[in-house]
Amino acid sequence: MANPNVQQLRADLAANRARLVGATNEVAEAIKPQNIAKESVAQVKQFAKAEFDTATSSLRDERGQWNYEKLLVVGGAVVGAVVFFATLNSVAKRRAVSVAARRAAIER
Repeated sequence: MANPNVQQLRADLAANRARLVGATNEVAEAIKPQNIAKESVAQVKQFAKAEFDTATSSLRDERGQWNYEKLLVVGGAVVGAVVFFATLNSVAKRRAVSVAARRAAIER
């Protein structure tokens, strides 16, 4: 009959072999492109949520609800900026048309 130490070594080797097979299978699953893509998507979603929460934290009250007064201020600022830049664009276009008309008149 085999020595008890040899039997223990064989059992340890078999257990190590089984763990190695399991670890190899886990690595093979982890490096599949679709699994890498899924993990990347999950990380991007988590990052975007954290950034959104950080950016909107100043617009929320202590209970986590939207503070509508602050939202109206921010919305008013955005609308004001859009109107300002639309006005600038309109003035610039009129000026460009006016300059082009003067050049055409001079060339005649």
